[in-house]
Amino acid sequence: MSTISGRKLVYILLGTMVVVVGTFAGLALFNMDKIRTSVAVRRAEKPILRTPTGEMVIVPEGEFQVEPGHDAPPLRTFYIDKTQVTDGQYEQFAKEKGLLGTPAANATEAEARAFCEWAGKRLPTPDELAKAARGAKPEKDVSIYGVLNMAASRGFRCAKDAK
Repeated sequence: MSTISGRKLVYILLGTMVVVVGTFAGLALFNMDKIRTSVAVRRAEKPILRTPTGEMVIVPEGEFQVEPGHDAPPLRTFYIDKTQVTDGQYEQFAKEKGLLGTPAANATEAEARAFCEWAGKRLPTPDELAKAARGAKPEKDVSIYGVLNMAASRGFRCAKDAK
């Protein structure tokens, strides 16, 4: 039976420690954006905003990861509808404005903009939509901010500046 010398044991322990620390450091760096986002959302004064047309979730300010070769635009903190505008909400808007009631998913950009203004909100920019969709995948369609159905989205949602 062979024994391990003291020096060899120290090298084995050091090597193991380097692998373990490196693994945890790599995982932390890989998930840093999610960690920062999670902390920012928890620290936000009002992570959920309740409005007459539904709940809105907060998306914190700052840059976000984009495709390689593109610059990430810095965004201010904003709220975005947790779900798409429903046909019922859109029908109520159309009735009050004397418009034809079409499904919300078929609304033009001008109609969507008019709905958002009617609801005291605005249309989100493409960059805001991209940031709000972070982490949403077809198999688990919820973003890291709690926005639902972003990957398979049909229709539109509204945004609002955080104050």
